[in-house]
Amino acid sequence: MIERFENRESEYLEWVHAHPEGYVANLDVPTTRPEYPMVHLASHKAVSSASRDNYTTGKYIKVCSLDLPELEQWSQATFGRKLARCSVCL
Repeated sequence: MIERFENRESEYLEWVHAHPEGYVANLDVPTTRPEYPMVHLASHKAVSSASRDNYTTGKYIKVCSLDLPELEQWSQATFGRKLARCSVCL
């Protein structure tokens, strides 16, 4: 199941901490960054540290799933391209 987090900081952080084996697609709302959507492991500190904020506010949203192929299908259907893989955690 895909879950989209937009303007839902606490719910997003709850999800990543409850699903460290899951995947997080990071994207900017104006979709201007060519490297997005980029997928990370939910346990990667770049997308899961409670010391940071604005994960799902401003110009960023997160789309999460426990199933990487499902997240890939979502990216293809939504953007017509594969997810970029984080070079650190994937």
